[in-house]
Amino acid sequence: MIIGNFIAFNNLVSNDKIPAFAGLNTCIETLNKICSCQKQRKTQKHTECNRNYINIVNSTVPSLLDYFRSKTSDDEIIFYHDGHNLITKIKLR
Repeated sequence: MIIGNFIAFNNLVSNDKIPAFAGLNTCIETLNKICSCQKQRKTQKHTECNRNYINIVNSTVPSLLDYFRSKTSDDEIIFYHDGHNLITKIKLR
């Protein structure tokens, strides 16, 4: 499984209401409410959400392997940010 950015990650996990991911979900909800006419503010919030996602992947995801095993039958999950910048690969099997 490949997760390309924080939005794809949030789409995968948001329905499960895991407390460790709540901050990212809130960040994305706020980002979506910012008018595109406020480019600087929107860019700053996007950067904040991306940073939050990277921190979650590096610090929380490794402790939730069983949870992620239930999300895919793939042998690994590859996490990217901005679609092409590798964060990490997690072996599931």
